[in-house]
Amino acid sequence: MILSCFSDEIDPSLDVQLKVLSELGMSHLEIRTVNDVNIMDMNDDEILLIRRQCDQRGFIITCVASPIGKEDASLPIDLAASQTRRACQAAKALGCSFIRIFSFFKGELDEEQAFEASRLRLKAMAQEAAKASMTLVMEAGHNTVGAKAETQRRLLEAVELPSLRCAYDPGAFVAEGQRPFEQCFPVLEPYIEYMHIKDARLGQSGRVPAGQGDAQVEEALIRLSSRKGFIASLEPHLAYAGAKRGFSGIEGFKTAYKAVAEILKRNSIEFC
Repeated sequence: MILSCFSDEIDPSLDVQLKVLSELGMSHLEIRTVNDVNIMDMNDDEILLIRRQCDQRGFIITCVASPIGKEDASLPIDLAASQTRRACQAAKALGCSFIRIFSFFKGELDEEQAFEASRLRLKAMAQEAAKASMTLVMEAGHNTVGAKAETQRRLLEAVELPSLRCAYDPGAFVAEGQRPFEQCFPVLEPYIEYMHIKDARLGQSGRVPAGQGDAQVEEALIRLSSRKGFIASLEPHLAYAGAKRGFSGIEGFKTAYKAVAEILKRNSIEFC
């Protein structure tokens, strides 16, 4: 198993992020923000600088953690497609093939209208990703159309393109009042191609280190560990979880890493 992470959970500075990851023995990361600037707001030179810094220090980038889809479902389809094209360009420059997305907010639409609006946009996005040989991995963001596992599965089936898959995020399902491994994993398993590691407790706000909440992280890691080269990405949100990103800080991230490393070692799951 490949253990990656949202490295901006550590610190805004990429240099600090890489130093901490080196201390922990981690060699993979995904890019969401650097110096509090989102990857989607960076120019080509800024993106190439990130790639050079990572290459020089032996780090591999696994995903572009875009915020695409954390927008109203009335977003013009052409704009959703163009955002995806830009994310694909960034992913190619960074040497990765995964792009994290969401399924849009329903806004003033009713549930079925929102579902159809999300489907149309996701299909256009998946078509763009397919052209670039990229894979979109959809996260179940709070208040998005696909926040619950059943609706996320419906969207994946409705789009029906291999360039759109699921980023299984058990902590997000806890926020929706679901028991992730029992209720969500079986529904989404055929579409899971990436995982975010965060944990939470039912009926409580905030996040906790993996294994200390109700997200059933360990069960999912065990099940997914048989997939060669599967990527699980640490996204702990221990300090706060905002609308566009979360944060843990250096010590919080180290605590989160230790918790998931203990789970993997206890279950004899090899990771790098």
